[in-house]
Order: sequence, then C-alpha cells, then structure tokens
Amino acid sequence: MRRFTRIAALSLSLGCLSSVAQGPPALDTFTSPDGSFQFVYPESYALLVGESILRATQGRHAVLPVCDFATAVACVIYPLERQWETRLEAAGFSVDTIDGATNEADCMAYADPGARARGTSTLASVTLHSRNFRHAVATRRLLGHLQASEFYRTFRQQKCYELQVAVSLVDDSAAKKAAPGSLGDPRADGARESLRLILSSTVFENE
Repeated sequence: MRRFTRIAALSLSLGCLSSVAQGPPALDTFTSPDGSFQFVYPESYALLVGESILRATQGRHAVLPVCDFATAVACVIYPLERQWETRLEAAGFSVDTIDGATNEADCMAYADPGARARGTSTLASVTLHSRNFRHAVATRRLLGHLQASEFYRTFRQQKCYELQVAVSLVDDSAAKKAAPGSLGDPRADGARESLRLILSSTVFENE
C-alpha cells in the first residue's frame, strides 16, 4: 500500500473534540481497504465497517440512520452520553461510494437517483487538502424526527466519493426556532462540530 504524503492527524483540533472526555482524546486512524483514503477519529467513537454498519446501534432510538449500509465504506458514530434532556438521537460521519454516479459530471452535480430522492440543495464548491469537493445539504423529516445532513463529493479513479455528516434528532415543534447555523440543541450542535473535524482530517492518496 502506498503511504500518504500528507497525514491528517496533525490537523485535528483536539481541544474541540474534548467534550466527551477530559482533555484531548486519544486518536486512531482509519485507512480504507484499497488505500485510497484515510481519516482520523477519537478512539471513544465507534468505527463501523462492512456488515457492522447494518448490525450496530447508531445512536439512541434513531428512526433516521446516520450511516447507509448500501453505500458506506466506513462510518464513525458519535458517542451519546446518558442524558435525556437532549433531542439528539444519533450523529455520524461516513465516507460513501456512489455507484449511481458513473462520471465526474453526474457525481459533482448530485445527478444520481439517490441524491435527487433526498433533495440535496445549496451546491457550492469547496477545497479540502488541495482537493475540490462539491458541497450540498439536505434535511429529512419523518414521524416527528429530523435529520440534517451535509455532503461533500469528489471524483477520483473513476469513483464518486461522498463524505457525509448526519445528525438525527427529535423534531420538536414546541422548541424555539433555532438560530442560523444551529440545530436548536446544544448537544446536537456539538456532535456536528466534532464530526466536521473528522471530515476535515480526511485525505486521499497522493495528497
């Protein structure tokens, strides 16, 4: 396996991940089976790969799963503390391969059936570790539950990769209107920020 020329572990802001542990958390690195990408994540978070994505519990009473067994190469689940005052049900980061996008144009335009079905919107180009990504967001609601997701797509070696941060929570109509950029729940906001840091640590081979 070819070694990456740039390791993302040093780019993680450890202080921002210390909400689930005292002091900076111990970190681990996941490398995809084919060596195409890697990311850094706290050891206290659950790493799911293969069939474990389907079998494992993804949070607490999560009606909307944060990782998709059909597309995810790897998924990291945010650990929930035993505090029930939060609306947070589950939060996860995943790296997916999108079989429905067979060329770069369809990949970056979110033109595949899966993306169209979930109604992604607000497309924008971003750069992460010198690689161009196409960013989109989506919100799902189902039977009193809500999921807010962020997607980052790139195309390499004839594959469409999608990095996703998803947060599921109770859709409480009685809750105060959330401030711009907030999910309306402090723990949900904190979970999303920690998963964004994992996303920002992701590097692809030869980068």
